[in-house]
Amino acid sequence: MDNMITKEILASKLEQYLNHELSKSTLILWYEESMQNHNFENETVQSIVARIGLMDTENFELSYEDLTNMLNQLGYKIRVEVH
Repeated sequence: MDNMITKEILASKLEQYLNHELSKSTLILWYEESMQNHNFENETVQSIVARIGLMDTENFELSYEDLTNMLNQLGYKIRVEVH
């Protein structure tokens, strides 16, 4: 189970990225390592991780809406707070 990417792990990575705690390049490195060395909790998790990999191609970014939809598919909601 140590090599399992769960929805909780994926949601945490997406949250870190949204909060600018994780750079695009670091998220792409995580994707590459995940695809090579881990199993996935389910097809939804695997599909979202694969979509993150598209960020490695030129002229492809994930929008806030894309990230929101990904988190919704995992059963999470986004709440924005301004401080």
